[in-house]
Amino acid sequence: MKPSTPRIAFEHLAVDFGATRALDDISLTVEPGEIVGLLGHNGAGKSTLLNVATGVIPATAGSFSIDGVAVGRRITPKEATALGITVIHQEPALAQNLSILDNIYLARSEPGWSKQKAQAAREALSAVGADLPLDMPVEALGLGERQLVDLARGLLGGDMKVLLLDEPTAALGKAETDSLHRLILAFAAAGTSVLYVSHRLPDILEVCTRIVVLRGGELVVDGPTEQFTAARLAEALVPDIRSVDFEHVEAGAERVGIDRPGGRIEVRAREVVGLFGMAGGEQFDLAAQLAGADDATRLRYDLDGRSTEFRSTSKAIRSGVFFVPADRETEGLIGAESALDNVILPWLGRFGTGGWWVSARSGRSVYERARKALDIRGPGAEAEISQFSGGNRQKHLLARWLYPVAPRLLVLSQPTQGVDVGAKVDIVEGVRGAAAAGAAVVVASSESDEIASMCDRAYVLHGDTIVEIPRTPSFNEDLLDALLVSGERSRADRTELAEGQNR
Repeated sequence: MKPSTPRIAFEHLAVDFGATRALDDISLTVEPGEIVGLLGHNGAGKSTLLNVATGVIPATAGSFSIDGVAVGRRITPKEATALGITVIHQEPALAQNLSILDNIYLARSEPGWSKQKAQAAREALSAVGADLPLDMPVEALGLGERQLVDLARGLLGGDMKVLLLDEPTAALGKAETDSLHRLILAFAAAGTSVLYVSHRLPDILEVCTRIVVLRGGELVVDGPTEQFTAARLAEALVPDIRSVDFEHVEAGAERVGIDRPGGRIEVRAREVVGLFGMAGGEQFDLAAQLAGADDATRLRYDLDGRSTEFRSTSKAIRSGVFFVPADRETEGLIGAESALDNVILPWLGRFGTGGWWVSARSGRSVYERARKALDIRGPGAEAEISQFSGGNRQKHLLARWLYPVAPRLLVLSQPTQGVDVGAKVDIVEGVRGAAAAGAAVVVASSESDEIASMCDRAYVLHGDTIVEIPRTPSFNEDLLDALLVSGERSRADRTELAEGQNR
């Protein structure tokens, strides 16, 4: 029997960014109708692979082909679309101020209305299950609807041969996710090949028949979905990083108590507790609510035995509750200010916990102490923060909430995201040092290795379910195992969905 021609094939693909190799000798094929889950922690190379396929960046070496026909290394996004390659991002690339019709035809023809264009657009929208007025501005649509418009745009060119999904469900609710998954299954049944990137493991298990794992730019695992256990996923996903051997000091009295529908979350002084869940999961909302950083929802919880609710981060700060957001560039650092000011500005001339305050003179001493403690490298204190590397900028943001005033409760959202190995170790040591000095620390993350690298124990959050995971030699595996419990249900749902498509 003659073997089938892969729909898309990457052969010995490599991508370099200066001295950094983002992809290293990747060979991967996807058959027509196959749905492949592409996993890997931040920086593994997943988005880089998708960017090569869509013409966003050129490959340094190697090649890829569509239906056995070689594709040039320097194709444009428009040429990729003409080849039948469609990509859907977490936030679709649409012009918010234009209509649905103009977005569907964006970069294809002159904007405007015609009967032929309108009919083709309606047919494309119908094919993805969207009943939307063509003259509606995209800014009036919800995220799920914008994704459908993006899919319709991909269908307009004719046959959708390859569908690339980059964290498409990160901001979707369950109903929208189920609807998107039904659509993916329908496309696959019609012969479209799908590469599905996601941190949400249950979503991958729900629709994918095969899983590929990238780590450090290399393909390390490739196999059928049913072969994957929590242990195998943990082994494949955890990067080869230098770990921190931290001492587990005896925890103090309960600092934080949160009553949730699925149970109670407790955090004690002198311990670091993780909140682990899927990308875009409720652990991040909970972290923001603890520090009064969620404008939409306030949280009432016990802080040192007293019922507490913060209406703003400034009120939380006055109580010693400090928050380090995940987006350091837009929510944390002040780009045009100096490194020194980024650390001490919130405290300059203000009384902190215990009546302590920072002056311009003492602030410089605090900055130098923080710089030494976190091994901050780069230009001097007066240099703009933008002149430092990503890892060193993250250290400055952490230093702001560690050293001018000691935290009572330190809340961190993905504190080591997007930083290199050495910076991760320095950050973990800084966080553990704060806990040893008496702080209670909460770390919210969707990366199991991040939780395992610094936490004494963790809570896995998924919907109304809360599972406490103690620190054991299998800590990382246990985190994934608890999250994958819902994946067992998802596999049954996947079978039911597939059967529904075939009826």
